Amino acid sequence: MKWAFWIIVIVVAGLWGSYVWAGWSLKPLDMKAQAQASGQFALLGAGQVHYRWDGPEDGPVVVMVHGFSTPHFIYEQNVEALNAAGFRTLRYDHFGRGWSDRPKLKYDVDFYDATLLDLLDKLEVTQPVGLVGLSMGGPIASEFAARHPERVSKVFLFVPAGLDTAGADGFSAKLVATPVIGDWIWRMFGKGILLGDPQYDEAALSPENRLQGDVSVQMEYRGYLDALLSTLRHMPMTGREATFEALAATGIPVMAVYGDVDETVLVSSAEKLRGLIPDADVRVIQGGTHGVNYQRHGEVNPMLVAFFEE
Repeated sequence: MKWAFWIIVIVVAGLWGSYVWAGWSLKPLDMKAQAQASGQFALLGAGQVHYRWDGPEDGPVVVMVHGFSTPHFIYEQNVEALNAAGFRTLRYDHFGRGWSDRPKLKYDVDFYDATLLDLLDKLEVTQPVGLVGLSMGGPIASEFAARHPERVSKVFLFVPAGLDTAGADGFSAKLVATPVIGDWIWRMFGKGILLGDPQYDEAALSPENRLQGDVSVQMEYRGYLDALLSTLRHMPMTGREATFEALAATGIPVMAVYGDVDETVLVSSAEKLRGLIPDADVRVIQGGTHGVNYQRHGEVNPMLVAFFEE
């Protein structure tokens, strides 16, 4: 029996060692690294948040909330259209993503809501703003509007998570959510899982319809995978009916765009959202994927601009 015990010890030590090494082999996200960022930084309660203003200084403000794993540049093509129409856009990287700090905290809906509120207060944005939420940013923006309706004029949602999200309640998701086992799996294989997302296969897309940034750069720094894992465990991507019902109760105008071949946020979410927010303008892009906001920007930007101009 002694040999079995020592085999277990060796295996556990090996797994623990690989876990530690995978973390420490990453670079620290320090001030030198953050100096590469294209925008500015605001010191909030949980750390430094990277943000970027674009467009005319006197234009109506539209705040753009990105999703689970891709930072602010996922909105590049949409920002160009809004700025050309006279809007001033504010983008920021969620904590744990892009060039923002990666605090070791509970990444739940309260945390994301407090971050956005703190950022607006820090930047002295007091007038109601237009909100754009993409994927996970959809329920974040919707929750923010429901909690702080006096701060929001309109809400536009690109493929919002929160209803029918593929794999959110599956075996793999539950395994990753399991303490210790999930931590090791995510630390060792998380980057590969993320880069294997079909959305990032852009070989068939023309350059103007591709992401205008490299999603893998943020993965080179410590804390990115940890922030995503905490989000997976504490920020539900399904079962958010109450959030959308609360948004509907505010009377704030809402528009949502889905893709009918989206493999992440299933198109069945569109009909459910119509039921939860009866006054919302809900549209479906034929052939649209989870990257519909930039891959099909030529079609969706006129909807986006017209919605905020009305």
